[in-house]
Amino acid sequence: MPSLPTRSSQLIGDVITLGPAPLLKSLGFRKKGHHFFRASKDATCHVRFQSSQWNSPDRSSFTLNLWTYLPALAIANGEVIIVEPAKQIFAHCGTRIGHLLPQQEDYWWQISDPSEVPQIADEVRSAVEKYAIPYLEKAVTLQGISELSGYFPGVGCFPTRSKANALRLLGREQEAVAVEHALEVQKKAGASGLGR
Repeated sequence: MPSLPTRSSQLIGDVITLGPAPLLKSLGFRKKGHHFFRASKDATCHVRFQSSQWNSPDRSSFTLNLWTYLPALAIANGEVIIVEPAKQIFAHCGTRIGHLLPQQEDYWWQISDPSEVPQIADEVRSAVEKYAIPYLEKAVTLQGISELSGYFPGVGCFPTRSKANALRLLGREQEAVAVEHALEVQKKAGASGLGR
């Protein structure tokens, strides 16, 4: 028997239902829980609403994780292709919504009362429309991956295997080799890589 939603998850669910869900559905996204995805032959776009682990009955916070998955890059990266979009939890390119907002830093919406739902729903819908969708529409192409994979506005740009392989698939071998070299340097320095 499924458990009943907590007040915290109910508030976040209400925000999603009122604000971004109608927009995402109108753009062809399907929904599974707090995860929306839109699949095409060449790529899948993902928007997942992540609740904070520190949520309490009196206060909830959440953010949006955005990513794309490309079967061509899965093959180039030596990965087994994941066909079911809801199971594509590994990103070939991705970021959190806060890095796309004007302040370019991690951002969590906070809600503590049902009266706040309409305003926050509108803010989230607007952020999805102005920032998330343009990012995802660019990140479904190899050119977009070559520019965006490992790039976190407000933080920096990190080499990724997906960036290297996107460049290689675009015929830009020299640039791909340079990214791979940067990955090796990063690995030797003991830095943890961001992105795949």
